[in-house]
Parts: sequence; C-alpha cells; structure tokens
Amino acid sequence: MRKFLARVLPWLVTAAILIFLFTRIPVDEVLKATREAASWFVPAVAGIVLAVFVADSFAIWKTFGWFVAPLGWRETITLRGVTYLLALVNYTLGQGAFVYFLNRSRGVPVMRASAAVLLMMGINLLLLLLLSTLGLAIGDTQLPQLRTFVLIAYIGLGVYAALLVWRPPFLTKRPILDVLLEAGVSGHVKSLAVRLPHVLTLFTLNHVALHAFGVPVPIYETLIAMPIVFLVAVLPISFQGLGPSQGVMVFFFAPFAQGDAAQRSAKVLAASLATQAIAWCIQIALGVICMRSQLGRSLRQAPKEIQPAA
Repeated sequence: MRKFLARVLPWLVTAAILIFLFTRIPVDEVLKATREAASWFVPAVAGIVLAVFVADSFAIWKTFGWFVAPLGWRETITLRGVTYLLALVNYTLGQGAFVYFLNRSRGVPVMRASAAVLLMMGINLLLLLLLSTLGLAIGDTQLPQLRTFVLIAYIGLGVYAALLVWRPPFLTKRPILDVLLEAGVSGHVKSLAVRLPHVLTLFTLNHVALHAFGVPVPIYETLIAMPIVFLVAVLPISFQGLGPSQGVMVFFFAPFAQGDAAQRSAKVLAASLATQAIAWCIQIALGVICMRSQLGRSLRQAPKEIQPAA
C-alpha cells in the first residue's frame, strides 16, 4: 500500500496544482499566449536544452573522473541520455543508473558512487545559493524574507565548510560521506567550476522562454527566483516538478508581464509548460537514441538492480 501511494501521490499533486492553476487562469488565455509567442521560441529553447545536456554531461564526466573513477566522454554522455529516459519512467532508476554502471563496469562500491552523486547534488544547491545571492546584490525582490533565508543558508554553508576542514571522526566513519570529505574545500571549488555552465544554461533556458512569451523579466529577478523554482521542481512530491514549478513561476514572474492579472499569469504558465514540453521531447529523443547503444541495452536489462543514490 505504501509503495502504491508513493507512485500515485506525485501524480495527484501534479493534477491538483494544474487544476487549481487552470481554474484561475483561463485556458483560452494560455492558448492565446502560446500562439503569440516569438517565432524563434522553439528553435531557441531546443538549442538551449541540448546545451544543458552537454554541460550536464561535462560536469558529471569531470566530477566522477576526479573523485570516483575515470569515465570516457562517450560513456558519460550516453549514460546521461539514458538517465533522462529512466527518470521519466521512475525517478529512482534515473538517479541510480550512474551508481549501477560504476559498480558493474569499474567495481566502484555502491556507497561510494552514491556519495559522488550526493556531492553533485550539494554542488547544485551551492550554485543556486550563489546565483540567488548575486541577484539580490544587483536588484530587489518582492519577498524580503528571501534575504533572511539566504543568510541562514550561508551560516549552514560555513558550518559545512568547517566540517570539511575538521573532518571529525563521527563523520569519517560514514561511507556515504567519503567523497565529500575527501574532496575537501578545493575539490568542492573544482566541482563548482565545472557545474557552473550547466546551471547557467538552465537559467538561460527559462529566462529566454519568458522573454519569448512577452514576459521581460530582469536578469536579477531570474537569478533570485529561479533557484526556488528549481528546488520546488526537484522535490519528490510531483511528477517531474510539473505543477508546483508552474505555480511558483506564475507567482514570481507574472508581475513583469503586460495585461490584466489573468493575461499576465497565462503568459508565464504558457511559457513554463511549453518549455517543459519541448525539454521532455528532446530528452526522450536523446534517451531513446542512447538506450539503443550497447550501454543502454545493458542498463535496460537490469532495472531492478539499480539502487537509489542516497
């Protein structure tokens, strides 16, 4: 029963939030906003999605090579494409594919490979914090509470950095923290540097999409708000972030559009849904192509053996 609820609940949350949004934002306005989008929207978004894929693969390639085991570029980019497809079927499969592959092909212990995934997740959070800070430094926000949240996050970051330097015994005894502690401060900085292009392309993707739909959001507001959108999207409470991420985007970005309240919200909702749809189409195509490779077939044959990287 618990497993059934775990599968069904994200779909229910997605459906509930989308229904809520469309009861307040007329469908006709969303369709109108889609028709009026800039002619360059589709090719621009498609190109940026491909750039996201390459930048993400590059960061994974370098991070695993430094802290776990060397991977070939072709292996890495193929495996990343496969994980796109697996994640759409089941989040755990997509999350654990790298762990499974490293364990089978390089003999890397599952816990150590999982620790490397944990490092990359932490680096993503750190980059979101830094970019949000940059946005707050060059502009203002409609939520002053964000400054308090960012301050608290930096206090937590300071504690984390101190633990990396101190390396207390009660942490070094935990295998899941091996890679984080061994990387140290310098390793985190290196990982941050190679992950930065990926996160910047994600910001660019959404910033460009909003402008294509007539929502001229200032750069500083994108820097401030998109980290919150990304954090909401990765929470395991909905299907691929669909629903919650649209709600947060409407809240933050609708004030920058023109028209009445319904028209402004419709433009943001249309931009978000259209961008996610294009991204899914490209990710599915990449996943299918990569799944047809020998590496993809080996992963497809043993989905039950893939363990979550946590």
